[in-house]
Amino acid sequence: MEIGGYSERGVINSLFYEIKHSQSNLKFLNELLSHISFPYRSINFEISDARILIEQSFSDFGDADVVVLVENKNRKQAMFIEAKVSAFKNWHISREFEKFTEAIEKIREITERNGDAQEIKRKLTSNLFMQLYSKTRMMKTLQKGDVTQLHGGVQFPKVSSKEYRKIGNNEVVLKAVGQLKLYCKDTFFVALVPEDISRLRQFYQHTLSDYSPKGFQEWDVRSWGYISWAEVEDFCERYSLKETLKVFEFNKGEV
Repeated sequence: MEIGGYSERGVINSLFYEIKHSQSNLKFLNELLSHISFPYRSINFEISDARILIEQSFSDFGDADVVVLVENKNRKQAMFIEAKVSAFKNWHISREFEKFTEAIEKIREITERNGDAQEIKRKLTSNLFMQLYSKTRMMKTLQKGDVTQLHGGVQFPKVSSKEYRKIGNNEVVLKAVGQLKLYCKDTFFVALVPEDISRLRQFYQHTLSDYSPKGFQEWDVRSWGYISWAEVEDFCERYSLKETLKVFEFNKGEV
């Protein structure tokens, strides 16, 4: 029997399940996470235990492609990974950022004219930077111990599709939030993207580091990081994760 998988979801599922069922799962997970670059802080991984959540919903705060909860050097840490792919080989971190900034300005212009900007707001929700920001706001609220605010509503920028975002009452979502509470004090937010690593490095060092969008409360990129799909594929080749390499091959040209 052979199981395939489509796009980023297919690769992510195969990758983490293959790591989990390997005899050296913690070693492999340590190695994979060590490939992530964190340009604004230093971190080393010596993981002794881990819990992985894939495609976990957090209601108004959006779904997370991957949440990694780890015991790292006797410290509990959480990591959100947001993955993007390109069907036309033209995805670039700089263009995704331009879409983010352009959408913000367009929404403000339309709103000033009392126009309807809901369609642009909805598109902005799926932008990488809005996704990372949404998880950052959720975790900062959780770090304050304010679960009540997650239920009552966390205020978001006026350019957001929802000015107040809530965690809701879904039992599975609340169960995930309960797990996050144990790991929320030290949290990381990672972009997994089809981009050249040198372009990623340049963008994070020279563009993102000095950027702070107006009206975005608690915008904070100090714990943001990045990894390319090419680095993940190289990791799979190095450790002979054959099933995941098959999924990479199946999705060639997109992942």
